[in-house]
Amino acid sequence: MTIKKFLIFVFFITLALPVKANVAYMNLDWWKNYNDEILNQHLLDLYENNHDLKIAAYKTKQAKENIILIGANQLPQASFTPEFVQTFKGSTHRFGDIEIPQYTQTNILLPIEASYEIDIWGQNYLNKKSAKKQKEIADEDERAAYIYITSSFVANYYNLIKTDELIKTTQNIVDIQSQVVNMTEKKYNNGLCSINELLNERQLLLESKNKLNKLVENKKILNNELLNLLGENTDQEVKHSDFESINYPNTPDSISALAIKNRPDLIKSEKYAQKVGIDVRVVKRDFLPKFILYGNIGFNAYNKGGIFNSNTFMSNVGILPRWDIFSGGAKLAKYRITKYEYKKSEEIYQKTVLDSIQELNNALVQTKTTKENLKISNEILSIEEQKYCNAQKKYNVGNLSKLNEMKEQINLLLIKQHHISAEIDDLISTITLYNAVGGVDYNNIDL
Repeated sequence: MTIKKFLIFVFFITLALPVKANVAYMNLDWWKNYNDEILNQHLLDLYENNHDLKIAAYKTKQAKENIILIGANQLPQASFTPEFVQTFKGSTHRFGDIEIPQYTQTNILLPIEASYEIDIWGQNYLNKKSAKKQKEIADEDERAAYIYITSSFVANYYNLIKTDELIKTTQNIVDIQSQVVNMTEKKYNNGLCSINELLNERQLLLESKNKLNKLVENKKILNNELLNLLGENTDQEVKHSDFESINYPNTPDSISALAIKNRPDLIKSEKYAQKVGIDVRVVKRDFLPKFILYGNIGFNAYNKGGIFNSNTFMSNVGILPRWDIFSGGAKLAKYRITKYEYKKSEEIYQKTVLDSIQELNNALVQTKTTKENLKISNEILSIEEQKYCNAQKKYNVGNLSKLNEMKEQINLLLIKQHHISAEIDDLISTITLYNAVGGVDYNNIDL
């Protein structure tokens, strides 16, 4: 295999290789704050297999190649266009009074043609600069994809843990309520309670079963969403930690509005305004003349002496000025469109700033609310546990029936369900705040 063939082989093999996860956007150090090894392993699989992240990576690669494409206009263009022409005998040709005899001729043209646009006004340079800004925009889109996909996965992961724990408690409620219904039926058969009391207990049992079915359905949906994000085409259950083992970072009471500077959407809107500003300068230069430097060298006219003779050598060089005097208003319209796009980009940037501040403030409100709700939930759970403890003591000494003791146990399980939801809500608020500050550690933001 020659060196040329080897290089071509390596080139196409490189194109065929799958994109790798961008380590700079993973931010695994942050997710380690949740102290969940199972989650960390899932995230590694997510970065390896998620299709949305791969699509974002390919868009970034396209933007990178576009820089090379645009930059090619700053370089001379050369081409080799050989031509073989056979002229056969035909009718008599005349040029005025001169008669040209019939003839046959073989012409072989071997020219190398080159051209170069002299970038007097810097238009090609600005086009490449604009392409670089587009690449920076693609970088922010890819980073935003990592933040969004990762946060969505983690939120669904902990919602799965919550749902699984709620299923356990609800199943306990169903089991206990079934016993309550059986005991109430015996009371009713013995004439110790009304039919309404029995019907109420049956209704509570059916409502608990209905809630259990919905939780099982929600668990399957969450599991399917996680498998989809992981890029797995299976129906297996996603492995997850227990509710008792969850841990997550604390949230601050306040964060400076300057923290939004790390958000990819804000940086993207700023880059876009800069890019359009460059595009305006490019369009302005369309009104100016262009100068093309061209030339070619080669050999022509096959004869007995061969092609490569001094009398067959041909070459030329020249400068081709080009100035569009009239374009039907197209250039002026293009300039106005680009100018309006620049004004629009400024408005987009200002709107993104306001939206980012609003999202940050909303996230802070959410974290404060969930934190307070969790505190209240802990107090309510503590009270309910004390109430159930007292009920057990009464039951043990014969001052409370088994039926009432089980009802107190159901009340405790219901309070535990509210506590489970409050705990996961507080955890997810940390993810929301993480998104609001642009996917960085909100406890250590460099302002």
